[in-house]
Amino acid sequence: MATKKQSVLDAEKKDMDLMTVLANGGASSVFKKNTLVDYCYSTGISVIDYTLGYRVIVRDITGSIVKERICLGLQAGSFDVLTGATQSFKTTIGMQMCANIAYQHNGNIVHIDAENRLSLQRAKTLTKLPESWFTGDYPRYAIKNGAIGYDTLQNYITEIYETKMRAKTVLLKDTGEVDDQNNPIWLMPPTIVFLDSLSDVISKEYDMRDKKEWDKQKEMRSNTDGMQNAKTLKGVISDILPMMKEANIILLTIAHENANVAMTAFAGPKKQFQYGNKDVKISGGKSVEYNASALMTFTGEIKDDSRYHMDTDGFDGNTVLFEPTKVSTNVSGNAKTGLGFRIIIDKRRNGVDNVRTLVKFLEDRGRIKGDRRGYKVLSPTGEEISDKFSWKNIYD
Repeated sequence: MATKKQSVLDAEKKDMDLMTVLANGGASSVFKKNTLVDYCYSTGISVIDYTLGYRVIVRDITGSIVKERICLGLQAGSFDVLTGATQSFKTTIGMQMCANIAYQHNGNIVHIDAENRLSLQRAKTLTKLPESWFTGDYPRYAIKNGAIGYDTLQNYITEIYETKMRAKTVLLKDTGEVDDQNNPIWLMPPTIVFLDSLSDVISKEYDMRDKKEWDKQKEMRSNTDGMQNAKTLKGVISDILPMMKEANIILLTIAHENANVAMTAFAGPKKQFQYGNKDVKISGGKSVEYNASALMTFTGEIKDDSRYHMDTDGFDGNTVLFEPTKVSTNVSGNAKTGLGFRIIIDKRRNGVDNVRTLVKFLEDRGRIKGDRRGYKVLSPTGEEISDKFSWKNIYD
């Protein structure tokens, strides 16, 4: 078969632009367009949604702007982390985020209770999901506990991925939104894997019947465990991230804070994150730092005015400070940089109280006049624009 001379080929390409040449007559797989899916799911907590949110500019085939839309909440198929000290309501907030996303978008939840202390009734109360989500042979809110290893976590996500991909044509649905090129966005229903917590996942699952192996592993478990676990986690995350994106699996995990100790006596500890406290580090090591789409830090406030009581406020609750320590879709920061948001927790009934949280947001920004006994909302120019209300009658 005759082939063209190099001089002829060069002559044909001399008037082509760079990308036409690199496309190689349409044979290139490297330069084929691969549109990223800008689609997010509202967590039901407004200050978190907007902190993670970003704007998408939609254009038609001529390049003209058709519209702008806002993506609010967790990205489809993302890996997200909740961190903070104990009693900062991470589990409460995480469970509600999962439930709000799954219920609103016809999805499902796999709750991995690695801490082995979940109360089923508490799960029902906090999520406010229908009873049918927890019953049957294949519950929509599936709870997994016992000894959970990194291999188990990877197997769970791999099985979900393979099952969804086999039924891709059936599961793909039009989200009702368009991408930046004004094409419809089709996604599978979200599956949220909620891992509570990362530090309770064991690096290897042992056969308890094999006493010799068990004794050997007990001897090996030492101060190097953290390094071994982090290395194992790094491999798991690298393997599952592509599957999560393709099958719309959101992994939301809790990573506890621990003391950050200096490696030498002559230098203080280094910060793990730019906007984190240098005295603390989170479980999971660099794998979590590098791969998380959003790393959200929560701190339980302990001041007297951060607690709420039934007789004076109409509910029993606490205040939690939320800081977007790392956000891939928006601006990262902390309270010192002006990105600190107080979330109100109703301990008995509602978990996160979104309405009172928004009132607190307005109060912190000077848009509220008064105190808990009587508030009024102010306009940007300082004019009163609401009737008087209190913490007690806020829902009235």
